[in-house]
Amino acid sequence: MAPVSRGRLGVGWLLVGALLVLSGWVVAGQEWASARGTASGGARGMGSAGTTGSLPSLAVAEREASDVGPLRGGAQVGFTLTLRDRASAGLAVLLGRGGRVTRAEWDSTYGPDPSAVGATRTLLAAAGLSSTWTPGDPLLGVTGRAESVESFLHVELRHFVLHSGASFYAPLRAPVAPYAIRQEVSAVTGLDDYPAHLASAIPHSEYGVSPSEMTSFYDLSPLRDAGIDGAGETVMFVEAAMPAASVLAAYASKFHLPPFDVSVVKDPASWGKPDTPTTGGYSDDAGEASLDLEIVHGLAPSAKEVVYEFGDDSKFPVMIQAMISSNPGAILSSSYSMADCEESPGGRADALALDAVFEKGAAEGTSIFFASGDRGAYACLPDGEPSTEGMLSVDPDVDSPYITGAGGTTAFLASNGAYFKEASWGEPLETWGSGGGISTIFQQPSYQRAPGLGQGSLAGRGVPDVACDADSTVSGWDVFEPPDKSQGENGPQEFPDGGTSAAAPCWAAVTALVDEDLAGLGLRSVGFANPALYYFSRDPTGLPATAFHQVTQGSNLHYLATPGWNAATGLGTPDAAHLADDFEWYDREQPAGD
Repeated sequence: MAPVSRGRLGVGWLLVGALLVLSGWVVAGQEWASARGTASGGARGMGSAGTTGSLPSLAVAEREASDVGPLRGGAQVGFTLTLRDRASAGLAVLLGRGGRVTRAEWDSTYGPDPSAVGATRTLLAAAGLSSTWTPGDPLLGVTGRAESVESFLHVELRHFVLHSGASFYAPLRAPVAPYAIRQEVSAVTGLDDYPAHLASAIPHSEYGVSPSEMTSFYDLSPLRDAGIDGAGETVMFVEAAMPAASVLAAYASKFHLPPFDVSVVKDPASWGKPDTPTTGGYSDDAGEASLDLEIVHGLAPSAKEVVYEFGDDSKFPVMIQAMISSNPGAILSSSYSMADCEESPGGRADALALDAVFEKGAAEGTSIFFASGDRGAYACLPDGEPSTEGMLSVDPDVDSPYITGAGGTTAFLASNGAYFKEASWGEPLETWGSGGGISTIFQQPSYQRAPGLGQGSLAGRGVPDVACDADSTVSGWDVFEPPDKSQGENGPQEFPDGGTSAAAPCWAAVTALVDEDLAGLGLRSVGFANPALYYFSRDPTGLPATAFHQVTQGSNLHYLATPGWNAATGLGTPDAAHLADDFEWYDREQPAGD
């Protein structure tokens, strides 16, 4: 995990960065983060740590913290086993063609084999460990005494204390499933309580673009003019804190929107305690939630918003699994990440755990949008291991073939607010940019074909899939966020915000409008969007309209924005009205692919 603090990048720091570069200083990665006094997220630009100040990644924290000895043997700890599914090859083909399965079909045919899970649970019980599992779920939760866990996974759990006073426990090496169950278990996660998490948001200092401007820019106006505003649709969010009601009310009031319809789900015993106004990371994390909720409300004001609050990053897959299971048909938007990059310690296990959860969600028709990260093509910056500094990499959250990764652009509005053009978001001096690249964990999925991109043409899964406005400096979203009491602020603060944290809810809002349109016609929802989106990009015969604004200018600090799919902005940004027409056609025609 790589920590980040959603610090505000004002003009002053941009000038400092430029001067440091011109003076020959290295201002990338961890050195630049230290100069700013915050830890900037590896893959996710700005998130919050949950304790005072910002936290380094888990690997760095273990090196810098004081090791105060082994965890007490009688302490209760938990971890999660990621279970292998059945018929994965057939399922990949089905999903690649836009197919879906019912929950009963998943449980009986595709999910983990109940008999194999039973044998695994018997082995756990013999080791003195308790387990919980719901048939069909890809994750199995395990709890027990620390000494029993250590013996079962052949690890040593240690207790660490940071200079800030924050304490945590973690293993000295990555846990591995015992040989006896390795055929049934693909990853072990959750064996620490380190409180760092990442979010993709880069705030600035002046007001930004309004909801009505972006409604026009991304061609939502024909849908909104037809009375489509997200009614009957639900968007779920992953958050580490909630803003006060007054913050959301200020946003709704300024833009003449109806009150927010928000519900909050907490389960501290399962996925940790979220930040509160009395904890150090609250203003940053609640600011992230403000950005997410306000973008969706501004574009789809009648959509219901459900916030899942967490505090333990290691239980991230468990919470995502609960979100998908408890809200069938809802849209999921996340700007948080478990780890900084695929090459980070534990990155592969995190990726496999989330992929298993995402696969089930995609099979059952859940639309999932994840921010692709804010470090451009260099997701390991700034808090990765020294061996990963400067390495091309992507996030181990957005690399799954079963979610839609949202990258970022700089938006240029026409004088009348309509669409003019966009460029890939990339800021070399600050090493911010649209997260993107090629996964080293997952193969290129069969659906990932676009102009200039054939099947098997990539070395792995390409990220991102799509993009939306993310540049807080040039085209930030006008948002209200909680005051930073440490800066003497009082009352809701208004300024432009961005990062790919803005891109994921942008696409979630567009999907909510399209889903409402489809529901009104008796058609099925968008569901797992990627097969259809890539199909649209190939301009099949009969496609009603062009679904994307292609982005062919700029870069994400390494990959150029080029025609067709690219590793900076994916297929491009949404033309919402055209997407609605295309999904209507897609559902009626049910194309099998070309």
